[in-house]
Amino acid sequence: MTPHSAPSLRRPLRLVAALLVTLVAAYAAVSGFASSAVPAQSAPAEATSAAAVGARVPAACASNGDYVWAHLRACGWAASGNTGPRASACPQDRLVARGTSARSIHHIRRDGAVVSCRNFLGCLSIEARNVTILDVRVRCTSGRTGESANGTGVITVHNGASATLTRVRTDGMKGVHACVWHAGTRATINKLDCSGADDGVFSWANTAYSRTTGDNVTLRNSYLHGFTTRTANGHVDGYQTVGSSHGLIAHNTFKMTTDDGNWSTSAIAIWNAYRSSRDFVVRGNLIAGGGFSIYSHDYDPSAANPEGGFSVTDTHFIDNVFSRRLFGCVGSYGVWFPRGAPTDRWNRSGNKVLETGQRIDGRNPTYQGRTCN
Repeated sequence: MTPHSAPSLRRPLRLVAALLVTLVAAYAAVSGFASSAVPAQSAPAEATSAAAVGARVPAACASNGDYVWAHLRACGWAASGNTGPRASACPQDRLVARGTSARSIHHIRRDGAVVSCRNFLGCLSIEARNVTILDVRVRCTSGRTGESANGTGVITVHNGASATLTRVRTDGMKGVHACVWHAGTRATINKLDCSGADDGVFSWANTAYSRTTGDNVTLRNSYLHGFTTRTANGHVDGYQTVGSSHGLIAHNTFKMTTDDGNWSTSAIAIWNAYRSSRDFVVRGNLIAGGGFSIYSHDYDPSAANPEGGFSVTDTHFIDNVFSRRLFGCVGSYGVWFPRGAPTDRWNRSGNKVLETGQRIDGRNPTYQGRTCN
């Protein structure tokens, strides 16, 4: 196919796709299908970086932090431009508005439901299995601040539920705990643009319901930024768990900016307050900020005496790129929390500081002649 022939084929194909979606949506409406769910468009496989599609990556991407953060997309990282919904993938090139109140809740209760091409005002509550959310924007607030907002999410995956979220933009409007609150059996998240919340993705260990709540989380190719300290306890993390298993955190951009002088706790926090955490791979992420950027910390039953309670095991940190964009030590104090560790051992390889190339697998970086700690 030549470049000149592509536009002539694209228009009829898109018209056919739009007609099919309209017909199926009409059938759903008359057959009692869940109110806001419509069939998703076929999503083509998308490259996750400029290099993956054969584009030339500028040489400055290798070590120039200022250039990288100003050109995240060109350097192959997740950013506002390559995450979140694509109106161009939707009928009539638009997201359909749903909801009139930011404090409302839209419930998804049908197994296998597919929700696409929607612009929701009000939070999403996923209460069914194998739900798909594609090319969707969600803005909402709980209307609460501080710890009264605990456990709230722009999108909540409830106990027993499971979901795949692709090309979603969430805005917590500084009034929710997390962009995605995962208390279900599985959450697969790709190309999320998350802002306006205290935490990005939180895997919650609700032992009152199940021993597997918050398990099986995948977070890939996503942009997490613009957090708030106004909700929950101000303990800001990009990804956090207090006891879950089987996680992959890969090729995300964690820019831990906040409305409180960019103060945050971490980009990644794997803890064991309510249950053991195990089997996590944190690979190929771009990370700036946090108090310490990374916690993989066994502190149960206490930080002073962690052994004997729950554990943190089989956690791996591979080929992550840490940046001085926000602090000279990457995090305000450093990268690795030095007064706590996994129960078994640290597993770190290929981790470096973007601006200096310093390898930091067995140590915190140095800044102004001293080791960050």
